[in-house]
Amino acid sequence: MSQEPLIRLTDVSKVYHLESGDFTALDHVSLDIQENEFVAIMGPSGSGKSTMMNHLGILDVPTAGALYIDGKDVAKLTALERTHMRRDMIGYIFQKFYLIPLLTAYENVEYPLILKYKKRDTTGKAAEMLTAVGIDEHMSAHRPNQLSGGQQQRVAIARALINEPRILLCDEPTGNLDRKTGFQIMDILINLHKHGKTVILVTHDPKIAEYAHRIIELEDGRIVGS
Repeated sequence: MSQEPLIRLTDVSKVYHLESGDFTALDHVSLDIQENEFVAIMGPSGSGKSTMMNHLGILDVPTAGALYIDGKDVAKLTALERTHMRRDMIGYIFQKFYLIPLLTAYENVEYPLILKYKKRDTTGKAAEMLTAVGIDEHMSAHRPNQLSGGQQQRVAIARALINEPRILLCDEPTGNLDRKTGFQIMDILINLHKHGKTVILVTHDPKIAEYAHRIIELEDGRIVGS
């Protein structure tokens, strides 16, 4: 008996109704992603990568077709159930880091725990997560603008991991970094994959995509290679 995929898109289409006319961002896409896969999504601008990531991150629902995550039809969940699924199952890592400027590195990582448990972290988990990605106690007290791009991305990874998600969505995670730092970040993602995380990576960089076990190519909202 085959294992049920962690993520399944079944004939998914996404149509945006614009003043200039309807725009189809995803066009009858079917895709399975198994638990603990490392998948890269590539394609030119306008190919549907961002729309795909928004769906995989449960930030949007299909116009037609069905998206299943962990066996659940996302469109049939309530808004609150989708919020909880995002919080508990998915970690987001972005090109622009999106750290909160007024908070220290430690406070940025602690923040999702406060949202979940409605109290400050007393377990030491936030500090442990920062240490695991190479941010020491001294750097943890710095605000984002006092850190390098690579250090900010390490903090962002720690924040993405703090609620122990099963899925990591990485949207151009090395796009704002120099080559050497970018490869260091990829080494962290590889290690997380080895420890059981399902990693889904959007990139324009073929060298970065080579880290993945499978590359999915999008063009005009359709999968043209996998």
